[in-house]
Amino acid sequence: MPSQSSRVTTIGFCSVLAVSLLGMFPSQASAQTPPPSPPPAAPPLAVPTITAEVVVTANATPMPGGAVGRTVTVISRDELERFGVSSVIDGLRLLAGVTPKARGGHEVQTDFSLRGATFGQSLILLDGARLNDSQSGHHNGEIPAPLVGIDRIEVVFGPASAVHGADAMGGTIQVITRTDPHVAAQVTAGEHGLAIVQASTSGGPLPTGWTLSGWGSRSAGFMFDRDFSSGGGALRGALTQAVTLDVRHQRRAFGANGFYGNSPSKEWTDQTLGSVRWAKTGTRWTTSARVDGRNHGDHFRWDIRRPGFAENRHRTNALDASLQASSQLSDQWRVTAGGGGGRDWITSSNLGDRTYGRGHGYLEAQWTPAARLSAQVGARFDAYSTFGRAVSPSAAIAGWLSSSVRMRASAARAFRIPTFTERFYSDPAHQASATLAAEHGTALDGGVDVIRRGWTLSLSPFIRWDEDVIDWIRASPAERWRTTNVRDVTTSGAEVSVARQFGSSFVRAHYAGLRVDAPSLMMLSKYVLEFARHTAGLSAVVPVGEGVTASATGTYRDQVDGQSYWLVDARINRRLGHQGRVDAFVEGRNLLNTSYREVAGVPMAGRWMSVGLRLR
Repeated sequence: MPSQSSRVTTIGFCSVLAVSLLGMFPSQASAQTPPPSPPPAAPPLAVPTITAEVVVTANATPMPGGAVGRTVTVISRDELERFGVSSVIDGLRLLAGVTPKARGGHEVQTDFSLRGATFGQSLILLDGARLNDSQSGHHNGEIPAPLVGIDRIEVVFGPASAVHGADAMGGTIQVITRTDPHVAAQVTAGEHGLAIVQASTSGGPLPTGWTLSGWGSRSAGFMFDRDFSSGGGALRGALTQAVTLDVRHQRRAFGANGFYGNSPSKEWTDQTLGSVRWAKTGTRWTTSARVDGRNHGDHFRWDIRRPGFAENRHRTNALDASLQASSQLSDQWRVTAGGGGGRDWITSSNLGDRTYGRGHGYLEAQWTPAARLSAQVGARFDAYSTFGRAVSPSAAIAGWLSSSVRMRASAARAFRIPTFTERFYSDPAHQASATLAAEHGTALDGGVDVIRRGWTLSLSPFIRWDEDVIDWIRASPAERWRTTNVRDVTTSGAEVSVARQFGSSFVRAHYAGLRVDAPSLMMLSKYVLEFARHTAGLSAVVPVGEGVTASATGTYRDQVDGQSYWLVDARINRRLGHQGRVDAFVEGRNLLNTSYREVAGVPMAGRWMSVGLRLR
């Protein structure tokens, strides 16, 4: 049973959700609504490649996208809306090099693989706060924000430990929430008892600069023990001109049939995030500081028919404090330095009570000797009370050969420490090892971007060498999985994407090819060799009538485990009302009714239809 404090927290955030839903009603929005006007034309769809838009994730200080030497993709809010995307995970499916690995629909539990990296080798950020969980990387995809409250998603491919520290080996995904005045909401209902409500508002009755959002979803499940429910709320705003507060909470419950073994399991998770940020801009220096706290709970029941058998309760905490200073020394040079520290600890019925401390320092220099040339070099030092030390250098360069052709290249080193589950977990199907060492990786990345006559083309080859990679292995299906620093792995490949705007229509295609070389083992591997050799996708948005648009996405995947399949999603959208702020839609997922799985042993849903309304 939840504690009294948990009940108070839940009630408080239910209140947040209720208040945010009130912001949907016309009486709240009427004071800000201009006189009736003709429906606005659909804005041009942002092409997520090389623009002057500032990218905040790739470097220690934000830079224009065209000056970043690493491979970066930015998905704008406009693009997410036009493609009818309902979640962060669905938005990431549009990109080459990103492979979400879901165990269920609608963000039930999803891992991320960037360029063939394992699910623990990608860093997930929300407005700069780390979401990676020290208990298990399977919780990293629990992003406490509704899609209607998201401004954009930035994906930086390749190692980023020089900027962000541990886990950023395959890449970094950062979700950035909205701060502009808005009232946005979406309601969806569909098969299998699906119901989704999400809302976000800023302005109106709220203090200037404050944003409130809430969300909730449920489904009876498309098969036995695959039901789910979730909900949460968030409040963010400026306490003073220099200080910002961000508080978020969410809860999830889902049937986990076959997720971790051959049993009908059940899992309940909850997460609370809190951040306080301070920033000051002086005549020469820009200084910022932040404190982030994260509390995550995980209640897992191995078999719903046997309460108490292999039933685990875990409670992890993370506390981080950091300080950063940046200065534009001259027209050509900008220098950023920073450091900080923190602690992770867990109280668990299975893993025990564990803790470790950490500290870090970093230095980065940005050099712009000419208008069409820029370079960045940096290094970070991390020290852990348990795992020793790590040095993570990086370097990148980008240059425009002409007004439409850009070349880029980067090199970096990164690391990942093992989770508490990888070191201490035990159940009928798993046995961890406490002696695991940290993983390390080095990568080279390059590419060319071309913008010409409305076309945008990007080509990005890469290679990554990972050392002491952690995997769960076993000699036969009759044995338990166990963790070990099993081998060194070399991953190479290339991504190609092409996009074109045709008036109000937009089309994009992408392809990613991967090759993973690992020493042959007389063992079964659970994660390292679970990747797609070839992935291709085609997405389009087309107007089909007055106020009506159609969007569709097709994805082909050729898995190393022998699976080869197509997934097709489509959506019809109709604008309603004289102001065009409300959309009605019908959407279908997996229209081909393909039988497939993204995680071994976990079947995914077949065709799934739904309808809904969206307030923009």
